[in-house]
Amino acid sequence: MDGLDAIHAAQCETDEASSYLERFGDLTLTGLLDIRGELDKAKVRLQLSGQEIWRTCSVLNELSLIHKAFLTIKDLYPALSSISQDVKSFASLAQEIRRCVNQDGEVLDDASINIAAIRREKIDLQKTINKVLQDILNSDTYAKAVQDRVVTMRNDRYVIPVKREFRDAIQSVVHDQSDSGMTLFVEPTRAIDLNNRLQILQSDEKREVARILLYLTDLIAKASLDIEKALAVAGHLDFCLAKGRLAREWHAVRPMVNPNLETELRNVRNPLVADCVPISISVGKDYFMVIVTGPNTGGKTVALKTLGLTVLAAKAGLFVPASEGSTVGLYDAVLVDIGDEQSIEQSLSTFSAHMSNIVQILDRASRYSLVLLDELGVGTDPEEGSAIATGIVDFLYQKRVSSVITTHYSGLKLLAYRYDQIRNASVGFDVETLQPTYTLTIGAPGDSHAFTICERLGMPQQVLSLAHDELSNEHKATTEIMSRIVSDSEEISRTRDSVSLNEQELARLRTEYEAKLAQLEANEKQELKAAHAEAQRVVDDVNRRMDELLHQYQESLKSQPQSAHEVRREVEAARETLEQNAVSYESQPVFTPVEEIIPGDLVIINSVNKQAIVIDVLKDKRKLVLQSGSMRTTIPESQVRKLSDAELTTYQSRAMQFSGSREPALPFVPMKIDLHGNRVDEALEKLDKYIDVAYLSGLSFVYVCHGKGSGVLRKQIHEFLKTLPSIDHFSYSSPEEGGDGVTIAYFK
Repeated sequence: MDGLDAIHAAQCETDEASSYLERFGDLTLTGLLDIRGELDKAKVRLQLSGQEIWRTCSVLNELSLIHKAFLTIKDLYPALSSISQDVKSFASLAQEIRRCVNQDGEVLDDASINIAAIRREKIDLQKTINKVLQDILNSDTYAKAVQDRVVTMRNDRYVIPVKREFRDAIQSVVHDQSDSGMTLFVEPTRAIDLNNRLQILQSDEKREVARILLYLTDLIAKASLDIEKALAVAGHLDFCLAKGRLAREWHAVRPMVNPNLETELRNVRNPLVADCVPISISVGKDYFMVIVTGPNTGGKTVALKTLGLTVLAAKAGLFVPASEGSTVGLYDAVLVDIGDEQSIEQSLSTFSAHMSNIVQILDRASRYSLVLLDELGVGTDPEEGSAIATGIVDFLYQKRVSSVITTHYSGLKLLAYRYDQIRNASVGFDVETLQPTYTLTIGAPGDSHAFTICERLGMPQQVLSLAHDELSNEHKATTEIMSRIVSDSEEISRTRDSVSLNEQELARLRTEYEAKLAQLEANEKQELKAAHAEAQRVVDDVNRRMDELLHQYQESLKSQPQSAHEVRREVEAARETLEQNAVSYESQPVFTPVEEIIPGDLVIINSVNKQAIVIDVLKDKRKLVLQSGSMRTTIPESQVRKLSDAELTTYQSRAMQFSGSREPALPFVPMKIDLHGNRVDEALEKLDKYIDVAYLSGLSFVYVCHGKGSGVLRKQIHEFLKTLPSIDHFSYSSPEEGGDGVTIAYFK
């Protein structure tokens, strides 16, 4: 998958699949069996067996499940819905198969009128045969001849066991004898016609069964093309869901794919290594080559494999186990030489095997490739190996190939100071404990710590001194320069950390300032509301006094009606002027843009000051589909305000404090409580208080969000709700509101 559009499409599938699994639970599709053989037989009218037909039915049930699952969520998951649109419902065909065949592949009596009649007649005839044979077995006349009083079967005919010496005592046909020869299994003459009739019925039954199976085979053949097409789509959907499961299992994020060959992985983890230490690595923006050095077992190879796996996973449309903001370059190929590929059979040494791979890599590598080379140049004379490794790096640099290379050679470290597009990197190592830290630091070369390790392990000092003398002056000078660079890098890192802390403190102060500013604005609004209330009170008082004056005038001026009317007009004019001057101080209701709202959010409808749950967001129409209990409506964004997490937390916390009050003095009680992540005892305690105050506040129903998970919390919540006298009934919410992860409780 090399195209950017194809990768983005695959990532959308992973994204939607992960969201679907989170919202609606897993859709495992375990019944998707390989029935290509059955379909091929059906298409050429080769009769399928009952078991083959039932296998096909199992697949049809799965396909119908897929059709139903994605039918109502096309607006939520357009990519998955687009894939699933070619999956038809085969419910009627599956129902017809289930009517005729059971899960063991046996044809049922309801399959046809004939099969039912034949089997009823068979049962009646078998009872008759058994009665006839039982009469013989229980007869005193044949008591001495009968070996055992049991009816058995031989050659598909009912027979009885008699002693050989009494063979002629019963008129019969011999069908078999015991191993000892002392017992004969005979069919009495009285049962021959009955057995013959039974044989005919069995033949009729077989023909009818074959007819029914061929009928079902023809039905499957007619639908075979649609089934094959649906199976291909179902396989794609199953793959998408597998990507979603993997993303959830890895706690992965969607990486940005950069066509400019820039990779920046933040806190990326190797998915194949348990409890691995996250690393951060970048290549392609300010530099396109990285030389990683450090001691053995320090994590160089793991870092290399982590980078390669992550890039390939991203190219496949998978999410990667890293932090948000990670970017992966769009490489045309990832060319790797990792591990010891020596082969005695092929007469390849370690060095020869590596060089054989690297020759192919150098031949294929282009400007758009990513090359990963582990322990470049090992397996031969160190001086020659270092020279060859340097030549390989130079060659890749001239071709501007993005590369990450691990090595022990000091000469390669110097290339970072020769070329501006190469950076050194090092893996961490604790010289005190002799343990690797597995961290990766870009910008500083690593050290093998060979002398330090030997000293810690007890190597005689004399040996270390002699070894140190053998080091070349060039190596000593290089080591000293590298040490200074590392020291400077550490100082820069500490300075950077200090700057980061200062930035965090600045951000904290900014947040604190914004919170205080918001509080001041809220207080100002409260004061304006109070002023408006006072103004309204004055208006009401003046109205009352004017009404009294008018009444007095009407009583005293009955003899002068014209004057009374004039006075009334003047008073009314004064009242209207006063009301116009009492301008409302309340600010216009604020609203939340649709871009900031997602399905499941709790919002307030400003015009009626009523709560609702968001079912769908119609961004193109600037409208929201809202659900409030059994009522569903579509409202423009200008009439809706989203409740922030801070508001919900504040109101819910305040609501808990008023539990038990008859008239809780709360401006707002949220109609939704989220109990995700709570222990059962904590959740029930919170729910008890919440139900109490929600009931007293006048809500008619509430949403209890408990998630799906193992179902333990949900079960305990349902049992608890049954005990509350204020609850009339409860049920799961609709799929758009959360499905069986959310319960709606209705008050009496």
